[in-house]
Amino acid sequence: MGEKGALEVNALIDTDTNRLLIPKEVAERLGVKPMFKVKAELADGSVKEVDVGPVFVEMLGRGAPEWAAIVEKGEVCVGAETLETLGLAVDPVTG
Repeated sequence: MGEKGALEVNALIDTDTNRLLIPKEVAERLGVKPMFKVKAELADGSVKEVDVGPVFVEMLGRGAPEWAAIVEKGEVCVGAETLETLGLAVDPVTG
Protein backbone atom coordinates (compact mmCIF):
# COMPACT_ATOMS: atom_id res chain seq x y z
CA MET A 1 0.00 0.00 0.00
CA GLY A 2 2.99 2.24 0.02
CA GLU A 3 2.81 4.81 -2.74
CA LYS A 4 6.33 4.02 -3.96
CA GLY A 5 5.84 0.31 -4.62
CA ALA A 6 7.24 -2.88 -3.20
CA LEU A 7 10.38 -3.70 -1.27
CA GLU A 8 11.73 -7.15 -0.44
CA VAL A 9 13.34 -7.33 3.02
CA ASN A 10 14.53 -9.89 5.52
CA ALA A 11 12.50 -9.79 8.72
CA LEU A 12 12.66 -11.11 12.25
CA ILE A 13 9.70 -13.12 13.53
CA ASP A 14 8.91 -12.16 17.13
CA THR A 15 5.82 -13.66 18.76
CA ASP A 16 6.33 -11.35 21.76
CA THR A 17 5.59 -8.44 19.42
CA ASN A 18 1.98 -7.79 18.42
CA ARG A 19 2.20 -6.00 15.13
CA LEU A 20 4.52 -5.40 12.23
CA LEU A 21 7.38 -3.02 13.02
CA ILE A 22 9.26 -1.26 10.23
CA PRO A 23 12.12 1.20 10.50
CA LYS A 24 11.44 4.77 9.39
CA GLU A 25 13.88 4.31 6.47
CA VAL A 26 11.80 1.39 5.12
CA ALA A 27 8.55 3.32 5.60
CA GLU A 28 9.98 6.26 3.65
CA ARG A 29 11.23 4.02 0.84
CA LEU A 30 7.75 2.48 0.57
CA GLY A 31 5.94 5.80 0.83
CA VAL A 32 3.91 4.69 3.88
CA LYS A 33 1.62 7.47 5.08
CA PRO A 34 1.19 7.53 8.89
CA MET A 35 -2.50 7.43 9.85
CA PHE A 36 -2.40 7.42 13.67
CA LYS A 37 -0.07 6.92 16.64
CA VAL A 38 0.21 4.15 19.25
CA LYS A 39 2.36 3.59 22.32
CA ALA A 40 4.87 0.82 21.68
CA GLU A 41 7.25 -0.94 24.02
CA LEU A 42 10.60 -1.20 22.27
CA ALA A 43 13.24 -3.93 22.61
CA ASP A 44 15.14 -1.89 25.21
CA GLY A 45 12.00 -1.75 27.40
CA SER A 46 11.27 1.92 26.72
CA VAL A 47 7.77 3.00 25.70
CA LYS A 48 7.44 5.50 22.86
CA GLU A 49 4.64 6.90 20.79
CA VAL A 50 5.12 5.80 17.18
CA ASP A 51 3.36 6.42 13.88
CA VAL A 52 1.31 3.64 12.29
CA GLY A 53 0.55 3.34 8.58
CA PRO A 54 -0.97 0.86 6.14
CA VAL A 55 1.18 -1.61 4.19
CA PHE A 56 0.63 -4.80 2.23
CA VAL A 57 2.61 -7.75 3.61
CA GLU A 58 3.54 -10.88 1.67
CA MET A 59 5.17 -13.93 3.26
CA LEU A 60 5.42 -17.52 2.09
CA GLY A 61 3.00 -16.94 -0.77
CA ARG A 62 0.36 -15.24 1.40
CA GLY A 63 -0.50 -11.56 1.44
CA ALA A 64 -2.73 -9.19 3.38
CA PRO A 65 -3.10 -5.52 4.26
CA GLU A 66 -1.66 -4.72 7.69
CA TRP A 67 -0.89 -1.79 9.99
CA ALA A 68 2.83 -1.20 10.49
CA ALA A 69 4.29 0.62 13.48
CA ILE A 70 7.08 2.89 12.26
CA VAL A 71 10.11 2.92 14.55
CA GLU A 72 13.23 5.10 14.31
CA LYS A 73 15.69 2.30 13.55
CA GLY A 74 16.18 -1.44 13.74
CA GLU A 75 15.01 -4.34 11.65
CA VAL A 76 11.67 -5.23 10.13
CA CYS A 77 9.92 -7.35 12.77
CA VAL A 78 6.83 -9.46 12.14
CA GLY A 79 4.68 -9.91 15.24
CA ALA A 80 2.09 -12.47 16.28
CA GLU A 81 -0.97 -10.56 15.01
CA THR A 82 0.63 -10.09 11.60
CA LEU A 83 1.35 -13.83 11.41
CA GLU A 84 -2.28 -14.56 12.33
CA THR A 85 -3.52 -12.14 9.67
CA LEU A 86 -1.54 -14.15 7.12
CA GLY A 87 -2.81 -17.47 8.51
CA LEU A 88 0.67 -18.40 9.74
CA ALA A 89 2.04 -19.47 13.11
CA VAL A 90 5.38 -20.33 14.67
CA ASP A 91 5.85 -24.00 15.53
CA PRO A 92 6.43 -23.99 19.33
CA VAL A 93 8.65 -27.08 19.09
CA THR A 94 11.01 -25.97 16.34
CA GLY A 95 10.61 -22.20 16.60
